Amino acid sequence: MLARVMSYCNSTSCINHHLFQCQQHRVLQHPLLLNDLLHRLEQLQQPQSRIHPCVEIGSEVTIRQLFQHGCAGEVFTVQLVEPSRANPNQGLVSYLSPIGLALLALPLGAEFSVVSGASDSRWRLMALNRKGASNE
Repeated sequence: MLARVMSYCNSTSCINHHLFQCQQHRVLQHPLLLNDLLHRLEQLQQPQSRIHPCVEIGSEVTIRQLFQHGCAGEVFTVQLVEPSRANPNQGLVSYLSPIGLALLALPLGAEFSVVSGASDSRWRLMALNRKGASNE
């Protein structure tokens, strides 16, 4: 509880964890991360992304953390937004955060990993609402 009040959390089951925080400068200055971002944005422009919905900027998503022993972790519902609108405490997560970048262009039901430093966490995209998406 104290970690949430202090806006710092060491657990990936906390919305204040660094996985949910915008890392715009890191992404834009790291060639591999920038390449991944551009590739995902290009995927969203393809016609098949209209037929098979996937996460885009503005999408509201529900994700669940997965653990090694088949146990399911906490569930989060967040909306992917521009970095200037990001506020993880209100469920608005930048697409330039580690979790946001991993979600971008994923289809419903996809499992994905987020690697941050020495930690690796597994997640599943449980629900996708593109109502607020930028291309709708």
